[in-house]
Amino acid sequence: MSVQSDTSPALEQLKFLSPAEVRHVAETFGTPAFVYDEERIRAGVAQLQQLPSAYGHTIRYSLKASPSAAVIRIFDSVGVEFDASSVWEVIRAVRAGVAPEKILMTAQEADFGSTELPELIRQGLKFDAGSLQQLAEYGQAFPGTEVSVRINPGFGSGLVRRLTSGGPDSSFGIWHEQVAEVKALAERYSLTVVRLHVHIGSGHHADVLLPAARRLLEIAKDFGDVHAVDLGGGYRLTVMADDPEYDHSEWAEELASDLRLFQEETGRELHMEMEPGTFLVANAGAIVAKVIDVVSTGDEGRRFVKINAGLTEILRPSYYGSPHPVVAVTRKGELPPEGPLTCVAGHCCIAGDMLTTRPGSVEELSPVRLGEVTPGDYLVIERSGGYCASMSMKNFNSYPEAPEVLRRTDGTFTLIRSRQTIDQLTANELIPDDLREASA
Repeated sequence: MSVQSDTSPALEQLKFLSPAEVRHVAETFGTPAFVYDEERIRAGVAQLQQLPSAYGHTIRYSLKASPSAAVIRIFDSVGVEFDASSVWEVIRAVRAGVAPEKILMTAQEADFGSTELPELIRQGLKFDAGSLQQLAEYGQAFPGTEVSVRINPGFGSGLVRRLTSGGPDSSFGIWHEQVAEVKALAERYSLTVVRLHVHIGSGHHADVLLPAARRLLEIAKDFGDVHAVDLGGGYRLTVMADDPEYDHSEWAEELASDLRLFQEETGRELHMEMEPGTFLVANAGAIVAKVIDVVSTGDEGRRFVKINAGLTEILRPSYYGSPHPVVAVTRKGELPPEGPLTCVAGHCCIAGDMLTTRPGSVEELSPVRLGEVTPGDYLVIERSGGYCASMSMKNFNSYPEAPEVLRRTDGTFTLIRSRQTIDQLTANELIPDDLREASA
């Protein structure tokens, strides 16, 4: 019995590149290469800026989604603020020209004994405590100052379980039943809690986000100086051809109503904050790769298209079982005729380097309709602007980092990160003298 599925998935289309532009990118910058679309990035910000809110809202771009300096500069130019998940992301953003006071750091690791973090806080960086230990260490280092607190509301929601960051199985945030301890620490170090933060997961459902936000509002009643509630990121977007359209204005309007009720009860107007990453950049990025081989495992098996990209550029299908649209383009810059069901394999020498895994299950393959491609043609992996270049299996098999290219609003293409050289890849390696002599 054949393992091929009889169900033909919806045929994907290119999101912002034309077939001719795919060929241009490949011939100009080589493959694999990341391409980001400036117009789509700006449009995503504009869309979120129009969400309903009771007393205004702030958008913080989640730097971990795509931290390239040129991407950061685009967001900074349109008035977006930033969410950082490590002090190194903060430093990277500051080096790109972002003022520290525009950044809120929410991190699993916060070293107050280092040189970097305390100095950045003195320069204006906002700190969000994700545990009681972090809150105490911050209080010892910066008594009498303002602080934010991340709450684990007791539940979460994500595209898959690995992407759920709330609830008893998640280490993120201070457990909601420990609020009294938060208050005690704040009093001990004369800290003013000005922001409550929650992040329940990536690709969450709005019917879980709203209860999490309402839990923050209940906690805010006990912290009279709180002026903002931060809902984190994880907002769903349409990726695959058969995905539904998501209307984020509905939950935003419900939350605005809740905030107005909170104001009526307490006299306080709370500002809404959100930290989108995927929503802003995922569909604004693509990987242009080259087809390097086509193989078959027989009539009862699979057809595989192998490309010169993989885990070294995109980890999500193998790690999360998250599907990405893939579109074939011929070497002449044309869309090929529809072909048989095909699995896409990456170039890494490890069995798990597969791009066409079944949604939510990294162990199962899910072939797609590509087209009749041959070695030398191109494959475009869409939805690659977020958590791909930044979350790859960097330098596995000693493959260099792929270049990043920005498609400007006038349609021109600009290199924003060069392809890594082998000298850069090995620059930090040191060989002890005795081993160097032994190999001579």
